[in-house]
Amino acid sequence: MTDMSDWLTRNHREIGRRDGARSMVLRRGYDAAIEDVWAACTEPDRLNRWFLKVGGDLSPGGTFELEGNARGEILRCERPHLLAVTWKYGDLPDSRVELRLTVPSIGHTMLELEHYLLPEDGVVGVGIGWELPLSVALPLYLRGELPETPVGEWYEPGEEQQRLAGIAAQAWVALAQAEGLPLPPMPPLPPDRA
Repeated sequence: MTDMSDWLTRNHREIGRRDGARSMVLRRGYDAAIEDVWAACTEPDRLNRWFLKVGGDLSPGGTFELEGNARGEILRCERPHLLAVTWKYGDLPDSRVELRLTVPSIGHTMLELEHYLLPEDGVVGVGIGWELPLSVALPLYLRGELPETPVGEWYEPGEEQQRLAGIAAQAWVALAQAEGLPLPPMPPLPPDRA
């Protein structure tokens, strides 16, 4: 199996404040055209291949639902640069997500995801939750290395995903500690078999 740990080191992570509450930012570059990255992040058939099945009225003012996960309202959609949505996950307070795409050089797209209006003790979990899809699954999808079928038909989390989640968790915990944020209880990390 390919070691994807280095993919996680390519990310820029930060914890800050926005609108009076905590925010987390994950920034990552992809060797793909902006239109391809935009489509992968906004078109239901493509999202279903690397992230989660999405449904709803996927237009500004409409709503979305990620199967088994979050739901919300689409606030802004400015193709191919900005998608802003509300985010409702379980019983947690509503938050917001902005996806911003830029082109620093030809054939390269910078994706910045900001999730904000987070509780102090929720930043680490939210950061970890975004990390693997955007750092591992999306690059594989953009390179054509994932199956042509929906992710629900082939994805089985295993030891490698747990190991990568552990690496991401360590990075987010270190940031939270530097900010003096309370940490959620963390499960023990699996042993590194590399």
